[in-house]
Amino acid sequence: MRGWLIALAVLVHQVSGATQPATASSSAAARESTWRYTVLRGDTLYGVVRTDCKPGTSWVALQRLNRVHDPRRLQPGRILEIPSAWLLARATPAEIIHVQGEVELWRDGARERVHVGMQVREGDRLSSGDGAAVSLRLADGSRVLLRPRGELKLDEHVLLGASGAVRSHIRLNAGDLDVRVPPSGTKRQLEVETPSAHLGVRGTEFRTHVDDTGDGGTRLEVLHGQVAARALADKTAGVHGAAKRGRTDRPRAASGSRVVEAGQGLRLAQSGSGPVLALLTAPGLGGLPARVERLPLRFEWAALEGAHGYRAQVFAVDDSDALLLDGLATEASARWADLPDGRYELRVRGRDANGFEGRDARHVFTLKARPQPPFTRSPVPGARVWGSPTRLSWTQADGAARYHLQIARSDVFEAPLVDLQDVRDTEYAAELPPGRYHWRLATVRGDGDHGPFGDAQVFEQRAIPPAPGAAVAESDEGGLRVRWPAAAAGTRYQLQLARDASFAVVLTDTTTEQAQAALGVLEPGRYHLRVRSLDPDGFAGPWGAAQSIEIPSNRWWLLLVPLLLLAL
Repeated sequence: MRGWLIALAVLVHQVSGATQPATASSSAAARESTWRYTVLRGDTLYGVVRTDCKPGTSWVALQRLNRVHDPRRLQPGRILEIPSAWLLARATPAEIIHVQGEVELWRDGARERVHVGMQVREGDRLSSGDGAAVSLRLADGSRVLLRPRGELKLDEHVLLGASGAVRSHIRLNAGDLDVRVPPSGTKRQLEVETPSAHLGVRGTEFRTHVDDTGDGGTRLEVLHGQVAARALADKTAGVHGAAKRGRTDRPRAASGSRVVEAGQGLRLAQSGSGPVLALLTAPGLGGLPARVERLPLRFEWAALEGAHGYRAQVFAVDDSDALLLDGLATEASARWADLPDGRYELRVRGRDANGFEGRDARHVFTLKARPQPPFTRSPVPGARVWGSPTRLSWTQADGAARYHLQIARSDVFEAPLVDLQDVRDTEYAAELPPGRYHWRLATVRGDGDHGPFGDAQVFEQRAIPPAPGAAVAESDEGGLRVRWPAAAAGTRYQLQLARDASFAVVLTDTTTEQAQAALGVLEPGRYHLRVRSLDPDGFAGPWGAAQSIEIPSNRWWLLLVPLLLLAL
């Protein structure tokens, strides 16, 4: 009796189901987009229809479409093809998980500023400005990153049936989109559409770019998994799926899809697609610093063979959703003006002659550029300083409570001669013996936050040239000549002769490389003279003690000169 009742129920359902809209022929259903459902242990065809399909859907049509022999006994792991139009779909929002810069959301004709945690609904449009980026988390855990100067629309984002499966359709109108789809877990159907291409995604990671040229070409770069890509013809006709979703402007899919594997790129246009190309390998970033203490940020790396340019990006460390900086360069280098202190990941990839971007090289670094060191004032770089102490001075740094001063013989400061971490003033007098020195400063805030050292400056400490000893006067037929003890080799001398002891009016002011000078025949009277040493670099030492000489009025005075030169 029980078997007869089941057979009768099946017959009644078959008869009634034949009148339902969902009982389209299997050939017609196959032409629609389908959902590939993986059978679980205990599933029946009746249960799948009841939980995952719209009310009134005929399990008989599904049985015919999939050639199921026994609707009550399904093999676990089997794939059931279910037309998308039959599925029970409930709209669900995506979520903003990262915003950088100026990003706007357009909803029902109104513009809103985007913030983290904001929900994005079907029909919403996002646009990113220069230097801006926004990341979305879809209901299935997929991540979508819209890079600077991009625009996307969330055409569809629904939960299917009771299984938690997710179907998403994103339209990229301009710019660059990075997509990361988990390789397993939630059942999903994710499609990305551009003006010239349709991309069908399963578990994968890829990048796509819409050219701003006239043909609106699409560049696809697959990093992991596979992407089924097909070019789209002109927008003169819609398809069933477009009408179903209320989007009658979707382009028609050109015949044939191409599977693009990891490490490959493909360009698609409305006229068709080009050849599949191999992506460039990752450049080498060996030698880049793990700690950066200067702004602007500067990175340089070895040129990559085959690269005609590079894209460099900075992300928050261990967070591929948080794009902070993005830029293109023709040389193997990157530069950005500013970034808050913290830990980051630099990503660099090469661009080939066709514009395809290759594999990423990654480098984690810490930026510690604040509090910034003060500017040094004196001595100026490379200065020579005579005499001790050497007076070092610098500007007042913003937020500084104190300064850390180091002076060393070596520019690596491995063994500083002076290492003071609590200098409260903006100057310091250093007692140093003659020699070459390097000095640098760091700012320390009141909370103990120690900033990086500034660029080391160098100066040379020199001893002041000694004053010459007492002069000795001699006479000859040419007149008066004075001599004094010679200083170190290379020293020059300056001699002055005056009538007054203050040297207000100097009669003779001469320099000589010898420790002597000829003064010629002088008029009778008292004279004062003084001598000082000149360093080879021109630095003048102190004047020696002034001395005086009395010139008699008779011509025999020259015989008495040695007796007439007296200390003043």
